[in-house]
Amino acid sequence: MLSNTLCIIEKVLKQLNSDLDATPIVDFFRNYRKGMWIYPGVLKRKFSFNMNQVYELLSSLEKEGILQSYYELYCGHCQKSMGTVELFNQLPDYFECEICGEELPALENSVIIYKVVRDD
Repeated sequence: MLSNTLCIIEKVLKQLNSDLDATPIVDFFRNYRKGMWIYPGVLKRKFSFNMNQVYELLSSLEKEGILQSYYELYCGHCQKSMGTVELFNQLPDYFECEICGEELPALENSVIIYKVVRDD
């Protein structure tokens, strides 16, 4: 990401927690480019955030137009991704895993992930 976007990320981080050292988090986002996926679990592990903090940050960056949320369908048995949908109402009731053939309820087998849509 370029400096304009990184400045917005730093501003959002400071708004969420004024005591936070934003430098390592901004450096983390520096490696992302438009079209790349960000998984909330990576931020949780890397920065020892709880999931509420992670989703609050990512949701704030979505409001700034940097990220866009998607629902990723995954097989709870073999842990493979079965694709993404952009909107909640696009989630099917059930889907079949292409690998193990298991029929799974979509709502219980989806996670919110984010795609970088702006990196200028």
